[in-house]
Amino acid sequence: MDSSKNLMVLAGVVIAAFVLQVILIFADRNDTPGKAAVEFSKAYFKLKDGMADYLCSELVGDEETDIVNNYINRVSDEARANGFKPSWMKMALSDIEIEAEMIDENSAQVHLTSSRIRAINPIFGLVSKVFVLGETYDVKETLTVIKEDGGWKVCGQPYSLIEG
Repeated sequence: MDSSKNLMVLAGVVIAAFVLQVILIFADRNDTPGKAAVEFSKAYFKLKDGMADYLCSELVGDEETDIVNNYINRVSDEARANGFKPSWMKMALSDIEIEAEMIDENSAQVHLTSSRIRAINPIFGLVSKVFVLGETYDVKETLTVIKEDGGWKVCGQPYSLIEG
């Protein structure tokens, strides 16, 4: 009798945890300026083409000058010039802290503070972080984020994306 009561309590806890997890997943789908800035920053430092999805049309509007591919090519060339493969330049962000400051209802400034560590592949980054190997670099950036097409997009001059 006592074991069946414990089993019912355990089942109740598992069901409650599952329901809470589903609620949190749906709550995380909300688009915010901070989330757009973080997702762009992660893609930027991992050299992913997907960073273009988080850029405003002002930056990606001109198809002749593809700033994302230009940036990735520039970083790849820098890696090769130093004797490395382009994947050597990939970094992973950790300890991300954001502070969003709304300018008006359609624009915000997001102050992002983080650490970045070399992440040639996911396992390399994880091992580096767990065993405190490799050098970490501080990231401090203020990103301008605007509401465009129903979502938040990074605009202005994020990091060294546009530098030539």
